[in-house]
Amino acid sequence: MFRRSGVSEQRAALLAPLSALLLLAPRAGARPMDPDLSHLVVDPSCTSSVGATCVADRAGYTKLVSQLGFALAPSSVHPARTNGLAGFDVSLLASLTRIDAAADYWRRGTEGESSAGAAAGNADPASLLQLYAVELRKGFGFGIEAAASLGVMPETSLLAWGADVRVALLEGLHHGAFRYLPDTSVGASLRHGTGLGELSLSTLALDARLSHPFAFSSGFIVTPWLGYQWVRISADSELVDLTPGVNALRECGYVGTNSPGSAGTPETQGAVPASAAPVGTLDGAPLCTGSGADFASSAAFGDVTVIRHRAVLGASYRQELLNVGAQLVTDLLSPDDAQSDEDVARALRCDSSGQGCRAAPRQWSLTLQLGASF
Repeated sequence: MFRRSGVSEQRAALLAPLSALLLLAPRAGARPMDPDLSHLVVDPSCTSSVGATCVADRAGYTKLVSQLGFALAPSSVHPARTNGLAGFDVSLLASLTRIDAAADYWRRGTEGESSAGAAAGNADPASLLQLYAVELRKGFGFGIEAAASLGVMPETSLLAWGADVRVALLEGLHHGAFRYLPDTSVGASLRHGTGLGELSLSTLALDARLSHPFAFSSGFIVTPWLGYQWVRISADSELVDLTPGVNALRECGYVGTNSPGSAGTPETQGAVPASAAPVGTLDGAPLCTGSGADFASSAAFGDVTVIRHRAVLGASYRQELLNVGAQLVTDLLSPDDAQSDEDVARALRCDSSGQGCRAAPRQWSLTLQLGASF
């Protein structure tokens, strides 16, 4: 009977956070805070100017993925000490991350309530991004612990999944001079976000933590910790149509393709390739009787890597199976000062992007944990 009871408790502990996560899972269709790179252009008036070519706002793109990546980055709530060989945790994590919602790149770079028309964008971006995740954590002895997580971000279509591994360097050393030293661990974590349309986003984090448990006679343990986290945010985009409201074929007066069997026929007389290929060069480009400028209004924002240095401060309360924790993560350096790539640093500083530009500010994330430890 005791064994059956224990199994039932573990099943209940697993099903409860999974059920909560399913309730928060994003529904089909675009959400207000989903990235919308098609309107992230240097001059928004290009979308309504005949013959104008839109240019991708790469500085705005860099700041957008930097802040979104900060919210996606690992924020697991745990001290330096592991669960031990027989230890197993299941937790529900709720994170809030501050973003610069008043910045133009959030207004133009997210879906908002409607994405129709040239004035598309987000008139009222959320100032806090939420992330809810289920995390499973297992100890393997010798100070080694691994974890896996699955999460959703409300108001977006993002589904986040990842894995952690860490090593407690002083696990089991509680005699002599070692008993005066705090628990110490180092770890690595990966998070990947899917469901963001043309945007691919992932993060890698390396961290180190110091903690010390305080046991009380009433049977509960409080453990505060302090740590440092190095985060690498990697983003890439597919080819994006920067004028989604314009039909490029209709604008150019499409009559065929610049290929054998089409070029030189009576139907294509007077038409020129949209690619401006030299006469006699058959490159498969559309043949136009009008302006083919809109074909140049498609661009890939490219890949960008942003580094963040973050301080970690947290505490947990544990009594029997119950495990409750809270953790604050914040930038140690301003985002531009953390970069080794000068182009990325310049984009985050906004040195040359014109009037109305906002430099990327420091951010913070607050994560709350409710779980069970076995």
